[in-house]
Amino acid sequence: MAANGTGGWPDAIVVGGGVVGCSIAYRLAARGKRVLLLERRGLASGASGRNGGMTGAGSAMHSAAGRAVYALTAANLSLLPGLAEELDADFALRLPGTLDVATTEAQWAHLAESAAEQRAAGLDVRLLDRDEARAAMPALSPAILGASFAGGRGHLWPFALVHGFADAARRLGVEIRAGVEVERLSRVGDRVTGVVAGGQRIEADDVVLATNAYTPHLLPELPPGAIVPARGQILVTSAVPPLLPHPFGTNFDKEYGRQTPDGKILCGGFRRLDDDEGLGHEEERVTPAVLAGIAGCLAGLFPVLRDRVRVVRAWAGIMGFTADGLPLIGAFPGTPGLTVAAGFNGGGFSWAAIVGQVVADLVSGRDPGFDLAPFDPGRFSAGRTAWTNPFTAGERARVVGAPALAGPS
Repeated sequence: MAANGTGGWPDAIVVGGGVVGCSIAYRLAARGKRVLLLERRGLASGASGRNGGMTGAGSAMHSAAGRAVYALTAANLSLLPGLAEELDADFALRLPGTLDVATTEAQWAHLAESAAEQRAAGLDVRLLDRDEARAAMPALSPAILGASFAGGRGHLWPFALVHGFADAARRLGVEIRAGVEVERLSRVGDRVTGVVAGGQRIEADDVVLATNAYTPHLLPELPPGAIVPARGQILVTSAVPPLLPHPFGTNFDKEYGRQTPDGKILCGGFRRLDDDEGLGHEEERVTPAVLAGIAGCLAGLFPVLRDRVRVVRAWAGIMGFTADGLPLIGAFPGTPGLTVAAGFNGGGFSWAAIVGQVVADLVSGRDPGFDLAPFDPGRFSAGRTAWTNPFTAGERARVVGAPALAGPS
């Protein structure tokens, strides 16, 4: 057995040192809980440190659960401006609004439908024709058809926000142990009573899994295909003067990018050119075909960048994709003492701040005040796990090792 460093068992153990885990640890401590956070590598070493840094409210890809998604992500967005002072951390938040660019008629039709749905939910989203889009971002190619503009959305520095949450959590007494791998959950009957980590059992009243793509390793009850690792790749160019005032997306949210405050341009996407479309892979490895696709996307959307920038760095990160494209947030059914916050489908920075509050409320026995039914962690347990994830539609996903998963065509 092993107690935490404060001389007693923690009230709660959070597994995972990404933005979601650090946000949850901070909020639990703010509610008076003794918290131990365990991370097998380092803080922000997973998807939270290997992403585009985009944040916003809502999503162009959700409809059936749209209002629940919009409510949580809009609340998340409203929290971000005040977090810099609350956490005493500058995470370079910029909220100039984002552009989702259409280059085909199908994309334009989708943007029109999505914009209407998001406006109905109270979000500031409007359609721009070609000229209006290019007026907002003159570097765009004249070949585009138009764009949707989402006001108030933007980007941030991921590492700084993760460490901001972690540092604030430490100031509230949270013990953070990096380089410690949780081997399994500790159970007495159906109840989770702690974890086994580094060969030692650590007890707690509550355990929270903020382990994203790696959640199935610790939760074998999760049906195959409920959460699947998804390798995403990003490249970064040399710095140039300001050219892209708005973060952008295109091709049904599959490609995305932004210009950082220091002038570099990053762009990610093209999972469809990866092995198995990137699904089912946990190796953080870049592939030439994907990087070539990303470079071509940048040059096609922004012709001014051709022969003007060079790629200076590229990386891969492992996201957690869910069968229906929605995260798992809440108590795991039939398993007292266990809460899950995982599977954010590449958009964790649009969820993490509010999910920290939501999970802290749940663990503390309070009503979070949000409709969490679409995010029920047990929703895939009733039957076959059908793959309807909108973020992979049309990418012929074939998930290795998930026989219960029905891939999209």
